Amino acid sequence: MESSQNPTNPTPADEPGTQVEVEVYAAPRFWPFVGIGALVGVVVALVSAYTGEESANFTRASVAGFLSVGFAFFGVLLASIVFLVVDRITRKKARRALAVPMGDPEHR
Repeated sequence: MESSQNPTNPTPADEPGTQVEVEVYAAPRFWPFVGIGALVGVVVALVSAYTGEESANFTRASVAGFLSVGFAFFGVLLASIVFLVVDRITRKKARRALAVPMGDPEHR
């Protein structure tokens, strides 16, 4: 093995009893925010397409499909912004803790 993979003088973090300071917070998940944003956008598009006046050139289904793409895009965009705000708020409420590394030091 190379010396960089198995150092002869381990650093303090490589020793089994060493504690590491970590930041702990409840992080929101990104994809549920995106999915809900897209779903809200599609629902708004369907309501808009079927409650408005009917066009002589397009069917309601084609208008609903067109609006669904646009509104879903803006729903995802707004949901992503909301995710960033929620993530920032939860990071501010983070607390520091001490963690002990476990397992084989070569696989960390």
